Amino acid sequence: MQQRHETEERSLFIVPIIVGIITLFIVTSVIYRMQVDAIREKKTYARGLVRSVSYSLQITLDEYFDITQFLRTYIVKHDGKVIDFQDIAESLYLESSCIDSIQLAPDGVVTYSYPPQRESERINLFTDSLHRDDAKYSRLTKLTTITGPFSQRRGGRGLSIHTPIYLKNSEGQDLFWGFSVVTLRMAEIFRAAHVADLRDEEFNYQLKAINPHRGKLEIVDCTTYEPLTDAVTHDFAIHNTAWVFFVMPKSGWMDKNMLLREILIGFIFLLVLPFSANSLWKLLQRESVFKRLTYIDTLTGLYNSRKFHEILRELHEKKKTAGILYIDLNKFKPVNDTYGHKTGDELLSIVAKKLKNVVRSGDEVFRIGGDEFTIVVFNEISVGGLSGLTQRIKTSIARETVLGNAKVHVTASIGYARYPQDGARFENVIQIAEEMMYADKKAMGEDR
Repeated sequence: MQQRHETEERSLFIVPIIVGIITLFIVTSVIYRMQVDAIREKKTYARGLVRSVSYSLQITLDEYFDITQFLRTYIVKHDGKVIDFQDIAESLYLESSCIDSIQLAPDGVVTYSYPPQRESERINLFTDSLHRDDAKYSRLTKLTTITGPFSQRRGGRGLSIHTPIYLKNSEGQDLFWGFSVVTLRMAEIFRAAHVADLRDEEFNYQLKAINPHRGKLEIVDCTTYEPLTDAVTHDFAIHNTAWVFFVMPKSGWMDKNMLLREILIGFIFLLVLPFSANSLWKLLQRESVFKRLTYIDTLTGLYNSRKFHEILRELHEKKKTAGILYIDLNKFKPVNDTYGHKTGDELLSIVAKKLKNVVRSGDEVFRIGGDEFTIVVFNEISVGGLSGLTQRIKTSIARETVLGNAKVHVTASIGYARYPQDGARFENVIQIAEEMMYADKKAMGEDR
């Protein structure tokens, strides 16, 4: 009897210990899984954000590569003669706050510059310590190069784009003429490309670039010079220069506050199982809502640009065909200026509904910023089908909209392209659709 009593007493301790061990194992597994999932979600979000910023930076810098190409064509067209440079450079300079100077360097010597420079400030790109390596490489390979970052005379940091210019002699041989050069203000470039979005989202980043002839990654811009261990990376190319973004949260991938909360919840779970289960369910619900809001434009209820790029990546990975429409509203700014931003927001919500009503079931509409929208048409669709969809959208948006006492009227400029028919990369397809949209806007007599 006494032995049996002792056995029962031992069971009173053993059973709770066994249950506690099992429960502890379950709680530990759940907390570990939640941390892994949270880190994965953060990295996915970081990759989407940095891809969006990288694409914006590519588009922004490409505009200034185009200026050096234009100046090269201008010199070639005039057989090496410099005609009306100040007038041309002034018009290009005034169009953008990112440009610090526009220059022509015959034989590598900066001779023509806007804004004008003193003669003592003119440099020989082949002997200047900052530019000589890039200048020599550019002349040798006939490729456009980027120099920088470097400190500018008027303060701040800058980048220089050099495009070599060659003329044909009577025998059809290439003769080196010099360079067209555009120097940019880094702060304005990064502001135009929304690089600050990374800071706003509490990320540390390092943007590095490498030229083929140097073979070394160099920091162009950063929030910290400390090594970013376990950073998400994204590499992209701008002409012959390779760029790499390194990004990670300032507080690290593991949210220590969240981890402490999860441990506390686990402790309560060990003590009061029903209460713990209820608390855990609420936490999962909050995380689910946060995940959904990450991809939703709160004003219109449409998917945002992050979801847009994620869907394009999935289509590319699965090698699926798609059509892309790029939409920009005309006469939207006067609505904001005349009736206020509240009316403008109401109008954007109505336009979003019109777009959803026009597209097929299963196709997706996105608001990617301001009064710009995109549509992804899944599966194969002909040029005629995209053209017809474009016309239906224009007709729908052009109808007069009554908002309170205001009657407003906007139109839409639209461009489209198909993947992979119009490009092996979605970046190229988007660019084609965007260029077509701008051509449509110009044809309608609207400002770009």
